[in-house]
Amino acid sequence: MAVAARTALARRREATCSAILDAAASVIAEKGCEGFTISDIAERAGVNRALIYHYFKDRDNLISETIDHVFSRYDDGPNDMSAASLERGIRNLLAHPEFSRFFYQLLLDGRPLLSLGERFKRTLDAVAAHKAAVAPDSPLDTVFGTMTVLLTTLAWAFSREQFARFVDLSPEEADERLIAAVRSWGAYVEHELASAG
Repeated sequence: MAVAARTALARRREATCSAILDAAASVIAEKGCEGFTISDIAERAGVNRALIYHYFKDRDNLISETIDHVFSRYDDGPNDMSAASLERGIRNLLAHPEFSRFFYQLLLDGRPLLSLGERFKRTLDAVAAHKAAVAPDSPLDTVFGTMTVLLTTLAWAFSREQFARFVDLSPEEADERLIAAVRSWGAYVEHELASAG
């Protein structure tokens, strides 16, 4: 088989796997890990059901690969907890609310978060290490504060219109207020840690 033919075949395989994983993410975001069928995913991806089993050995393997796929697709760079990084993360979630729905479906279904969980753990460890280095005696709970911000921004991405109505703002105005609130939290934490250190 010629190199060009193998390369074209590899590209088709990659495109098919990506389409299946995108469809799985979308269906899981809507129906949860327990509520979907392989046929749902095949229909959404526009492929034969048997092809899914060709690429993925079983349902759990498909879910696991989908988690990694979603994470790699929406992870747009280092998460250093800077204001710019936090804002970039929020805007990315606003542009892709299906990521947040998918994440919450995993939580609701009690599924392990795999690489997503590892990413959150690294973020929380970095926050704890920063506090330990700068102000180890500070009573500020930066870890749970950070988890609260993370969960709030994830929920915001798919519930923003309803919450914006509660405060009589357009979704865009409410988005900007959320970003300002997250920036304020970051500034408050830095100030508290600097004061305690």
